[in-house]
Amino acid sequence: MSTTRVSGGLHRPTEPSVIAHRGLRQYAPENTLPAFAAAIEVGLGFELDVYQTTDGGLVVIHDGTVDRTTDGTGHVTQMAMADVRMLDAGRWFHPSFAGLKVPTLEEVFQLVLQRQRTPVTICLDVKANSPRIENNIVGAVDRHELFGQVVTLRHTEDSLRRFKEANVKIRTSARVPGWSYDKEQFDKMLSDPLVDCLWTVDFVPSATEIERAHGLGKQVFLALNDDLPEDIGEDRPDTNAEWDEAQLNKMDGILTDYPLECLWRWRRAGRAG
Repeated sequence: MSTTRVSGGLHRPTEPSVIAHRGLRQYAPENTLPAFAAAIEVGLGFELDVYQTTDGGLVVIHDGTVDRTTDGTGHVTQMAMADVRMLDAGRWFHPSFAGLKVPTLEEVFQLVLQRQRTPVTICLDVKANSPRIENNIVGAVDRHELFGQVVTLRHTEDSLRRFKEANVKIRTSARVPGWSYDKEQFDKMLSDPLVDCLWTVDFVPSATEIERAHGLGKQVFLALNDDLPEDIGEDRPDTNAEWDEAQLNKMDGILTDYPLECLWRWRRAGRAG
């Protein structure tokens, strides 16, 4: 996917970034290095979930416990890094992934720098309000010089402030749920100096609204990961319409559980055009 670099080191795609929810998890265990590597290989961005361990380590896992996606039990925020890293995070998905570890955020960033051919969007869903987690995340982003690619998600007002106090270059977000959207709310978020990115859930803002956001230096992303069919190949005309509208209205990216389908649809449309 072609990208351009704008001021401040921000990589703004010339077309929307397709962002794989928890990596390309149809082909590898969610939130693992193979799932992220598969996404990078085909030019996709990806979203991941971050928790902090008792000793300040940053680990990438979706649930608040390790029970579903590892062979262990327990709450992530009540475990030390070494205890989390001892667990098998791959066998539940397929025996060929046996022995796979829960990745650290540092490992994910190293993977990105090693594998990406063009810059990919990395969305960090901050799952728990642990002490100094904002500072620790910002430190990791800074060490790998990824401020232009990382977007942080799921903030309280206090968390937004702590991120910006740690480093003003970190990109933060506000969610705009479709069921509660109104123009005043959208405008309020646009004017918030602590918010760099707006995430609309299950609706596409108008081209005028997106253009206005871009004029203020903000980005606008679409999240479509809450209402999905059971079968990957199932036709979803509403989602197809949202994908098409997001591209037409020049949104900055789409977070979806069906990133390959979205990417292929856009590429077919581009060839047809």
